[in-house]
Amino acid sequence: MGKMTLAEAKELFRIFCQSRGLAKRTLEIYGEAILELERFLGGPDAPLPSRADLQRFSAYLLYERNLKPTTVSIKLRAIRSFLNFLLREGLIEENPMHGLPLPKVPKKFPRILTPDQVAALLRACDTRTFSGIRNKAMILVFLDCGLRLKELISLNVADVNLLARQILVREGKGGKERIVYFGSATEKALLRWIKVRVYAPPFAPFFCTREGRRLDRRNVQRILERLAKKAGLEGVKVSPHRLRHTSATLFVAFGGPLPALQELLGHSSLRTTEIYLHMAGSLREIHAMASPADRLLEKA
Repeated sequence: MGKMTLAEAKELFRIFCQSRGLAKRTLEIYGEAILELERFLGGPDAPLPSRADLQRFSAYLLYERNLKPTTVSIKLRAIRSFLNFLLREGLIEENPMHGLPLPKVPKKFPRILTPDQVAALLRACDTRTFSGIRNKAMILVFLDCGLRLKELISLNVADVNLLARQILVREGKGGKERIVYFGSATEKALLRWIKVRVYAPPFAPFFCTREGRRLDRRNVQRILERLAKKAGLEGVKVSPHRLRHTSATLFVAFGGPLPALQELLGHSSLRTTEIYLHMAGSLREIHAMASPADRLLEKA
C-alpha cells in the first residue's frame, strides 16, 4: 500500500471516473490537477503526497505560478476527490487534505439578463419565418426549463410532451435523466414550432434546421449572438449558460422553491442551487409567478 506511486494511483482513479460516466471536462480537470501535482513532486515515480506536500503545492500554485485563488481551489478540490477515492478503496489510511484550508475565493454571482433584455431578445425573433419560430421556441425552453446547451440540442421529438407540458432530458450532466416542465407561453411557442418543422419520427432531433438536421452547439451560439445584435443588446453576452442562470434566478424570484429548482436544473447538491436564492432577493418584490417565460412574455 505504501509503495504505490502517484501515477499508479492516478490510473486507478481515471478508470473509476470513466466507469462513473463523468463529463469529459470533469475528467480533464481531475487529470490536469493530478498530473500537475505529480510533476511538482518529481514525476511518475513520486510517492503519494503527504499533508506537507499538499501545503507546499498550494503555495507553489498561488505564489510561484501566480494562479488565481479560484483556479487553485478547483485544482485542490480535484485532488481532494482523488484522495477520497484512495481512502474509500483502502489504499491510504487517511486523507492528507482533511482539514486543509482552500484558498479564499471571492463570491461571484453569475450574470443574468434583465426582463427587458429578454423581452428584446424575444422580439428579435421574426415569427413570420421558419427560423424565427424555432428560435423563439428554443429561447423559451432555455428560460422556462433551465436546460444546458447540450441538453437542448440532444432533445428528440419523443422527449417533448406537450399534453403534460414536460420534457424528458436524456443527456443530463453525468448521464442522468430528469423531467422538466414548462408553462403555457412556452407551450404555445412549441406548438407553433411543431406545425412548421418538417415531419419527423420520434427519435429525430426536436430543434433542427429546415432540412431536418440537428442543431449543434455552435449553431445555437451563433443564433443567440445574431439575435442579441438585432435586439440592440450591445456589450451584453447572450449565451445558453446565461439564459440558464437567468431562468434559475427568475424561478426563485417568482416564488419557485429551491428544492424544486435543484431538481429542474439537475444539480446533485442543493448547495449548488443556493446561489440563486441570494441572486433573486432583489427581484422578489417585483415578481409573483414561478414561470419565467409566462411573465416575461408580457413584455414581448
